[in-house]
Amino acid sequence: MVADGVNANGQRNTQGRVTSTYHSPTLKRGIAMGLLYQGPGRMGEVVEFNTVAGGLVKARVCDPVFYDKEGEKQNV
Repeated sequence: MVADGVNANGQRNTQGRVTSTYHSPTLKRGIAMGLLYQGPGRMGEVVEFNTVAGGLVKARVCDPVFYDKEGEKQNV
């Protein structure tokens, strides 16, 4: 995930790393997990991260359990 400024090599500074990405058929969109500097205190914040193709994607920091938090779907 990108941060303000650049390092000594002219590369964008980072504030974290995406560890996995998936397409959610339930949500009908992509989801990702990652490590983010001071992540638990940043819930709701929008961060940007680089794509393999060289672009930027915005993502909202949320609780890792964001769908069916009460577990109702498993008790059908």
